[in-house]
Amino acid sequence: MWESWPDQRTLRLFTPPRPVVVDMVRLDPNCGRPYSAAPEGVSLRVRASGARIEPTMPARQLAWLQLSNGLWRAICELTVSSANRVSSMTLTLWVPPEAIRVQEKEDNT
Repeated sequence: MWESWPDQRTLRLFTPPRPVVVDMVRLDPNCGRPYSAAPEGVSLRVRASGARIEPTMPARQLAWLQLSNGLWRAICELTVSSANRVSSMTLTLWVPPEAIRVQEKEDNT
């Protein structure tokens, strides 16, 4: 994925990827809204089979990439499942720094 971007000054990889939590509402203010907020309601088929996006979701940050305007974006992967958990897929997102936080590691002591 990264082999065609040799400039390590503008691409900072995490090896291994680090766990983060993505604030999905910052990316899309409609994420996590209740069914009742939909103008025409939501069918049972869509409620069951549609992608379930929570207000915050765990992800893996693969890298930081600096844009040509000087801003940075986190390149994150997260898994999205259907509400009935029959379907799932991995998404790669470009996330502004204010929409992620490093996930605290669990203390097993």
